[in-house]
Amino acid sequence: MKGFAFGALGALVAAVLLIPAAGSSPNQDRTWDVTITNLTRPGSQPLSPPLFVVHSARADVWSLGEIATHPVAAIAEDANNAPAEAAFAQLEGVSDVFTGAGGPIPPGASRTYTVETSGHSSRLSVLTMLVNTNDGFTGLDSLRLRGHGETRSTMAYDAGSELNNEEIAFIPGPCCNHPFVRDPEGALIRMHEGITGRGDLSPATYGWSGPVTRIQVSRG
Repeated sequence: MKGFAFGALGALVAAVLLIPAAGSSPNQDRTWDVTITNLTRPGSQPLSPPLFVVHSARADVWSLGEIATHPVAAIAEDANNAPAEAAFAQLEGVSDVFTGAGGPIPPGASRTYTVETSGHSSRLSVLTMLVNTNDGFTGLDSLRLRGHGETRSTMAYDAGSELNNEEIAFIPGPCCNHPFVRDPEGALIRMHEGITGRGDLSPATYGWSGPVTRIQVSRG
């Protein structure tokens, strides 16, 4: 009888140890509000509808100093999210890919989106084009979502996939209205030098200095 009692007690203790503590489940779903604010000055750089990728550490969407993949270049050059939605959904470690609703984000405006994480898929990457550029973009590179969230001020990046000729015939934004026309470069993703005035665009109108967005992530 004593042997049975001790055996039952051991089984009970083992079962209790296997029950995750409240709030610590590795598969716990969480909802986050992501607010993107366009910090560029009026009339300069609208942001394209942002692409959101929820993923684990196994997936790499984009990184400074690396070659832009075709899906990343498609966003940075033409605000075309379709290739990324199709390609990134197939990557190991990606749990969700979607384009934020509501269209472009004008200078000075803010827009809030909702993302959901689950289990090990607790990282967020974001891509949005500065549409009055050749291949300028900004966003988040594998931000780990934890705690109550955080706020990041993001700089402009150059995808390195198209020359910054600043010519009307190669820029898709409202300044020029010429999407899907390329002037290939083949360089790495790097910090963007801004609008220099080497082509048709005026730095006084379309240029920027400092961060181009503020991205605030908070628990929903």
